[in-house]
Amino acid sequence: MKLLNEYSNEAEAYIDKGYLESNGIKCEVISNAMSDIFPAPGAGNGSIDLYVEDSQYQEASNLLFHRK
Repeated sequence: MKLLNEYSNEAEAYIDKGYLESNGIKCEVISNAMSDIFPAPGAGNGSIDLYVEDSQYQEASNLLFHRK
């Protein structure tokens, strides 16, 4: 799996995931919630990443780029 995009909130990540999956792209949203468990000043909410299969990376990237 290859990192396609990073998000500041899960809603945006899942919107893009749904869009890609409706176009036949297999993908996964992975949230790193470590900052929620061990909060630190200015740490934010952790990273929310969208991963796609390596072989579908270019197609997924093009779909998101041309949609926006």
